[in-house]
Amino acid sequence: MQANEQEGLAWDTYHHVFELVHNGNMSFRENRMEEAINFYSRANSIKSGDPVILSNRCAAYLRISLFLKHRSPSASEYKPLSGLDPTIHAELGLKDAEKVVDLRSNSVKSYLLKANALFLLEKYEKVRDVILSGLQVDPFSDSLQASLKKLEKTLASLMGMSTHGQPERTDDFDCTVCLKLLYEPVTTPCGHSFCRSCLFQSMDRGNRCPLCRTVLFISPRTCSISVTLKNIIQKNFPEEYAERKQEHDSMSNYGVDLIPLFVMDVVMPCQKFPLNIFEPRYRLMVRRIMEGNHRMGMAIIDSTTGSLAEFACEVEITE
Repeated sequence: MQANEQEGLAWDTYHHVFELVHNGNMSFRENRMEEAINFYSRANSIKSGDPVILSNRCAAYLRISLFLKHRSPSASEYKPLSGLDPTIHAELGLKDAEKVVDLRSNSVKSYLLKANALFLLEKYEKVRDVILSGLQVDPFSDSLQASLKKLEKTLASLMGMSTHGQPERTDDFDCTVCLKLLYEPVTTPCGHSFCRSCLFQSMDRGNRCPLCRTVLFISPRTCSISVTLKNIIQKNFPEEYAERKQEHDSMSNYGVDLIPLFVMDVVMPCQKFPLNIFEPRYRLMVRRIMEGNHRMGMAIIDSTTGSLAEFACEVEITE
């Protein structure tokens, strides 16, 4: 009773928090992670900042993120994912882990939780820093030593290092849509990487990941390039990446005298014209125009001859 008073909780409140945490632990053991998170969140709303509650909820978030990242494509095909994606779960787990580290900076488990969250977010340099900080607390921690070895192995595979220390070209850096070296790679919330143009060309036909069929809520305007992955590819395969860039530029830059022609309607000079485009082929054309000089020609079919009109108007896509 004295311990409860020191924590500022009445006995009935303490008992309620204890029951919530106990139920959360039971759900965790039975692999019902969403239910466990709900119990831990309710307990945290009553007893905010408790390191045990936060660490348990962090572990549940990370377990869900790990499950979603390693979910088989066949399972996603039959039952598409909904709700939060693996990255969001990992970020929520990281927030809890950072609070736990602040509360228990002398605990190895705190650093291990934070390192696991950062590992799922693929922030490998920060993972190393956290592990080294944890090893200062306990230099002989087996779990932290194992995490450090896992990190080194992952970084080595990303760099594609052969036994002689030279970059080795593997299909790990290939786009699964075009089967070529990734160019301007974009990593989806479900953890798969594609060429930026390949991904959005695929999404013209439906907003699902081309590999695992996860529903994606991203757009070309808001989705940024994976800078880390791009730098790794450019550093290790500069010649092949330059060839991919040249190939991409040739498809979007038509030269001084060549512009794409869109047969649709008459547009007069200085007239603003809204484009309502739904077909995938036209979406692809407009996206390539936006990657170039934003200009195209618009013309109509001459009703008297049934052929393309002799004159067209050059227009610029402004939005």
